[in-house]
Amino acid sequence: MRKLLSIAKNRGFTLNSDATIYETMQCMLQNGSGTTILIKDKKPIAIVTESLLIKTIALKRNTDLPVLSVAKTTLITIHKNAPVESAFDLIVSNNIRRLIMVNDNNEFCGVILQEHLFNFLEEDVYKVDLKVKDLLSVDTKVVTISDKSTIQEASLLMYTKHIGSVIVLDKYNIAIGIVTERDILSAGEKDIDIYENIQKIMSRPVLSVYENNAVIDVIEKMKRNSIRRVLVKSEANTIRAVLTNRDIFHHIKGNVAHMLELKLRHTKEIMNLLPQAIIEIFDLNSTQKIHWMNQQAKSLFGELFLEQSPQQLMGREAWSRVYNKITRDGAIEKMLISFNKKSFEFSGTISHNINSAYIKLIIQDITQYETIKQKLQNEIDQESQLRRENEYLMMQQSRMASMGEMIGHIAHQWRQPLAQLGGIFMNLESAYLFGEFDKAYLEKKVKQGNEMITYMSETIDDFRLFFSPQQRQQSFDLVFYLKHAINIVLASLNYHHIEVAIDGDEGYFFAIGSPNEFSQSILNILNNSRDALSRREGIKRKIHIIFTQNSQNTIILFCDNGGGIPKEILPNIFDPFVTGNLESGGSGAGLYITRLIIEQKMGGKIEAYNREDGACFKILL
Repeated sequence: MRKLLSIAKNRGFTLNSDATIYETMQCMLQNGSGTTILIKDKKPIAIVTESLLIKTIALKRNTDLPVLSVAKTTLITIHKNAPVESAFDLIVSNNIRRLIMVNDNNEFCGVILQEHLFNFLEEDVYKVDLKVKDLLSVDTKVVTISDKSTIQEASLLMYTKHIGSVIVLDKYNIAIGIVTERDILSAGEKDIDIYENIQKIMSRPVLSVYENNAVIDVIEKMKRNSIRRVLVKSEANTIRAVLTNRDIFHHIKGNVAHMLELKLRHTKEIMNLLPQAIIEIFDLNSTQKIHWMNQQAKSLFGELFLEQSPQQLMGREAWSRVYNKITRDGAIEKMLISFNKKSFEFSGTISHNINSAYIKLIIQDITQYETIKQKLQNEIDQESQLRRENEYLMMQQSRMASMGEMIGHIAHQWRQPLAQLGGIFMNLESAYLFGEFDKAYLEKKVKQGNEMITYMSETIDDFRLFFSPQQRQQSFDLVFYLKHAINIVLASLNYHHIEVAIDGDEGYFFAIGSPNEFSQSILNILNNSRDALSRREGIKRKIHIIFTQNSQNTIILFCDNGGGIPKEILPNIFDPFVTGNLESGGSGAGLYITRLIIEQKMGGKIEAYNREDGACFKILL
């Protein structure tokens, strides 16, 4: 059901209520509709038509007067959401050419003209065996005027006869032109002397048709030439009548109703053949009733719900969801609604009339699909849970493997301070034997011993921090925890003569996640670089770590000069069990765990690529 708003015009039709007659003439001629609406506070308060202004010209009134003095204040309006069919009834029953369209607040929204409705009409309305003569009454008379007459005489004749045009005849009674309301207004707007000859403003030649012509051909001719009237001639070529689009409208009113009735019946026949259930609901004064159901809906729900509230069919909560959304958005599409232990997919639209609404719903029973969908979802959930458990086990295995390696690191890092502590004890014994043992010497050696013990304690703290069970998400300093990870493998890095350079200070770069898991991901990258660098000889081994930020991310770049990642495994370097260190016992789990932590646990992104002398890992957080 098409809305008036889709065919209405709303520009160039309005003036403020204090406009003059002359300004109204200009407005009317510019919009070409013979209509001007007077507005006050966004609301229409009066209408001015060509016929009202013809009266002003015929009676030689001052065009500088307020147009409100001649305007018509009894308005016929229509709501913007009313169906187009309602406009036909109002125009025909009130014998008018235009309707003023308003919104819920009675504010101006546009104008509906007969011409607009003609363009909207389907050919089915008038594509019948209808002749022009069928529209003419027996006593139809044509108002004519001599070509010797003045503009003032023509306007006075049109005013007194209440007509919109006169035919101009020459001395042989042959129609040589036509004068319309628009021609008179144009003369007034151009300040042409009203006592000038009528031929100065008349339109020529006169477009004419014959009384045996088909109405459909006449309508097309009027549309093509943008005119509202044609001269009708008899087969003997005599003047028979002037036919206007208003005359056609009056006649086709019955055809419109009949066409709509046939279309509605045909539409419902088609809807009865559809596999979906369709129900139509009438909404009047916030009360809804189901007034039609197709055969599929009757089979699915039963006929007992006809003329009942939709709440009876689907329950108050389900209907409230449907009704609230469709009245708010104007439509719904594939909305999932469940009732009576079944699942349905609702789609539909709502059409508004002036005081009522019409809701059409298409309902698809998807209970079977929802059951299958839920079963598949359960299987997916189970698989996801199993995958998470496997990932957790891999992480734990990786941590346990790291723990074994870490014990080696602890032993390596403690070997030197333990040896130094042993040396301190030997120095104390020697000093005592040689008589050099005094208070100052004792304090010096105790201080050296305490420094060694503090170093060993800090090493233990680094390892304890790494292995503590900390799963809570929190904001943490990326540089601080990266340095902790480096400290854990520092002895191993020093053993292989690998220099680590960090561009970035603590207190500037933060992320949300588990600090321990982040440290674990960093250790995996460091171990990967260490293994690659340890195999290279004759170079200054180096790992360079750079922290930067942009408007969206913190970027951590790890680069080494270890020769790079083999090209054949680079695309899959983060897959499980992919490694370039098989000969040194690599399992391929480390970088997979790193990607899991960075991307799934911390919502970041990691990628690897080669540069000229080594590999780079880029992390975005």
